[in-house]
This record gives sequence, structure tokens and C-alpha cells, in this order.
Amino acid sequence: MVPAVAELPTTHRYEWRARRADGSQHRGVMEADSHGEVVRELRRQSLAVVSIELTDLDASLEVRATPGDRGLSAKFNRDEVLALCTQLSVMMKTGVSLVEGLDTYAAQTKSKEAAAVIRRIKDDVCEGEDLSSAMMKWPRVFPPVMISLLKAAEATGMMDQMLARISKDLAKQRKFTKQVKGAMAYPGIMLFVAFVAVTVIMTFVLPKFKPLFTAQGDNLPTITKGLMILADSLHAHWAIWLSSLLTSVIGLVIWAQSATGRRTLDWLRLNTPIVKNMFKQLYVVRFAGTMGTLLAAGVSLLEVIKILRSVTGNSLYSGLWDELEERVNRGQDMSAAFLKSDLVPRPVSAMINAGERSGRLCETLDHAAAFAEDELDSAIKASTSLIEPIMILGMGVVVGGIAAAMLLPIFGLSKSIHT
Repeated sequence: MVPAVAELPTTHRYEWRARRADGSQHRGVMEADSHGEVVRELRRQSLAVVSIELTDLDASLEVRATPGDRGLSAKFNRDEVLALCTQLSVMMKTGVSLVEGLDTYAAQTKSKEAAAVIRRIKDDVCEGEDLSSAMMKWPRVFPPVMISLLKAAEATGMMDQMLARISKDLAKQRKFTKQVKGAMAYPGIMLFVAFVAVTVIMTFVLPKFKPLFTAQGDNLPTITKGLMILADSLHAHWAIWLSSLLTSVIGLVIWAQSATGRRTLDWLRLNTPIVKNMFKQLYVVRFAGTMGTLLAAGVSLLEVIKILRSVTGNSLYSGLWDELEERVNRGQDMSAAFLKSDLVPRPVSAMINAGERSGRLCETLDHAAAFAEDELDSAIKASTSLIEPIMILGMGVVVGGIAAAMLLPIFGLSKSIHT
């Protein structure tokens, strides 16, 4: 007779921190089968979760997820994530199981890479893993906010509703991000067109007039002399000019990816007169909407702050999140950090303050995000309406200056002929 194999215990010890409605801090250790069980028990005791972590022993025994293949991750775009959440939500509401829903999406998607990722996730779910744990192995595909919301849904059993909310939030984020990118792409296109036009004129058109201009000797206007020198240099040393341009572009890209470059660009986004309001409202939409969604789902405050660091997308906000984390650890109000910060518009910080004092912070954050969305729409329209005439004026000055430099000598020559 084969002896029965004893099952390994699945319970873990979790260290938790929480606070009551009056702001008092509480902490302790709880044995549970999962993170979600601890969340449910603390909620039953009317406690707001601050943090939940495995004890040192259990954390060392926990098997860490292996990161997914980078090639597959790079070709799994956010549109696929949005489509996956939307279809899973609809299928699960109609009674389709999670495994069947994953298998169906993998079979119908046109992206081979996305299908491969979804099938691996399905295999992990079939082996007993939670959906959030299976998706956590692909950090380059699924954002941290999505993983945290799925963990909360697994703890409450509201997976279909949470997937619907995730797809709604992802669609909203994609919409506003595309609007801002579109507003910033316009001046870039205009600058590129102006650069090409000037290069063509200087390289091919201006040299045609060189014999005419040379005959006038020192009588040429100063602007024409300067353009002729520049055109001769482009013709004689085009390789040096081209290599210098490529080196400058590569150097600029490398600098922009460095810590100093990112911080400088982040500062410019928040301080450049025409676009600063647009970017400030975009960041408010990101952090207010994300924070409200996560807190409503029962995600711990410290986990929310950790996610906000990556969601905002601007390094200048790190000081705000540091102060917010410090105040949460001390059991103090969060709204004071927003009220002191210049990065948060005053109406939004006032809403957050009122929401925290009234105990309706999640609802208030949703209202703040909606307010910022309206302000962002107005800021985008205002920015594009100002950028367009400025770019047209700039191109007119450059092209008009070159045209004047070419026409003035001709007018001077015609006068001398008539006299």
C-alpha cells in the first residue's frame, strides 16, 4: 500500500498595518491562505488597509515570478491589453469561465505574440495561479495599476466588474495621452517641414543665383552675403554638416534618456508657458483617477503611492509622493501634502482636502479627475490654437527672410540698369 503524501500547508503569515476612520493606527500579524483573505478580514473589522506584507520567513519561501520574454512583451501593445480586458469582462458577465475567456481571446487575436502571452497566462491559471500573479510575470505588458486592481477583484470576487472598470480607465488614459501627443506633434511636423524647405532653398535654389550675386561684388546686402557663405559651406562640406547633425540628434536622444535630461524635460513640460497647463492637467487626470480607483478597490495606501510614482510620468512629482508616503506612515492626513504642492492645481487639492475630512475621498478623487479632464480638453484646444499661428509666423519669418535675401540684390540690379 502506497503511503499517502502529506499536503504542504498553504497558510502564510502576513504583517499588516491599517487605520480606523478616526485616524488611529493599528498593526498585527495574521495567518491566512492568501493576500485577499487578509484584506477581507481587515475590511470586516472596518479597517482601512495601509500595507500587507509577507513575514520574512514566508517571503523567502515565496517563489518569485520569472519575467516574460522581452520579444513577446515588446510586441504586446496597450491596445491589445484594452481589448483583452474588455472582452474578458463581457465574456465573464455572460457566464464564460476565465480560462475559456483567455483561450477564446488567444484564438481570435491577430497578434501571434499576444496569443503566445495569453496562452502562457492561461496555462498558469490552469495550474492554480491567480490571474494577477500570472500577469505579474509580464511587467512590460500589464501596468502595475492593473495588477493591483485585479488583486483587489480576486479578494472580493468581482472580477468581471473590475475588468470592465480597468478597460474603461485604460481607454480614457489612451484618449488623453493621444490628444496631448497630437498637440505636441503639430509643432514638430511644422519644424521638420521648415527645416526641409530651408535646406532645399539653401542647397539647390540659392546656388543658381550665385553668378548674378557675384557680379555685384561688395554691393550685396549683408543678409545675402551671409546666406551665400552658408550655402557655399553646405556644398563644400556637406559630409561634415550631415555628420554633425546626426551626432547632435544622437547626443540629444542619449541626453533625454539620462536622469538629468529627463528631469530637465519634465521641468520644461511644467514651466513652458503655452503647454504647462496642458501637462499639469494631464498629470492630475492620471494620478487622481488612478488613486480613486485603487482606493475604492481596497488597495493599501502605500501600494497606491508606489503605483502613482510610475503612473504620473514626471520625475518632479517624486517629492510629492515621498511626502505623501511619510505622512501615511505617521498616520497624518494626506491632503496637507497636496495643499502644499505647486504641482497640484488649487481646486483639485481643495477637493482632496474636503473629501478626506468628510470620509468620501474615493468619490472626491473621481470628481477631481472629471474636473481635470474638462480642464485638459480646454488646455489642449488653447495650446493648439496658440501654437499654430506662432509656428506659421516663425516659418514666415525664416522663409520670408531667405526670399528677401534673394530678391533684394535683384531689385538693386534692376535699379542700376534703369539709371
